[in-house]
Amino acid sequence: MVFGLITLVFLYTTIANIVERPDGVKIAGFFIGTIIVTSLISRVWRSTELRVDRVEIDATAHRFIQEESLHGVRLIANRRQAGDEQKYFLKEKEVREDNHIAASDPILFLEIQVSDASEFGGTLYLEGVEVGPYRILRARGAAVPNAIAAILFYIRDYTGKPPHAYFGWIEGNPIQYLLRFILFGEGDIAVVTREVIRTAEKNVSRRPVIHVGG
Repeated sequence: MVFGLITLVFLYTTIANIVERPDGVKIAGFFIGTIIVTSLISRVWRSTELRVDRVEIDATAHRFIQEESLHGVRLIANRRQAGDEQKYFLKEKEVREDNHIAASDPILFLEIQVSDASEFGGTLYLEGVEVGPYRILRARGAAVPNAIAAILFYIRDYTGKPPHAYFGWIEGNPIQYLLRFILFGEGDIAVVTREVIRTAEKNVSRRPVIHVGG
């Protein structure tokens, strides 16, 4: 009861000061607004940077990439859901049909989980996982497109050949997905990944190849 009364007194004095002397609120609001706008501009400005200092991979992921390097690495960007064989079967079937990938051409799945969208830079850890007959590369990164681009560059440098990454179109308002990317590190993954790669690599022939189907 006592704490409630004290809280009410503080609320009353705060409101009274705001009404009688609004200049302080205006100044504070100006500084808060400036900080928010500056932060958004900074995130947009740096959104197409790689945001990864280096990539470290485990033995299983290294084996997957080494085996695929003989005939070129193809990766299907996938949002991890149930993570069972049926989901991977359906996703592979869809991507192969949309992009005319022969059944004889092996593929890897690539899954990125957002760790902290506010981070810039750092080390990206890539691990290899097997779910039945499907081989998956998994990593955690500050932003999905930037992490994918960093992994594609790593594979290119390791194998000496630009890898191919396959995405599906996302249904919905593009502005909504742009805001999701800026705030949470997700969004229209294919488009942003392509822009990160274009910004980082000026030589077109050395850029990892992005395919979008569906």
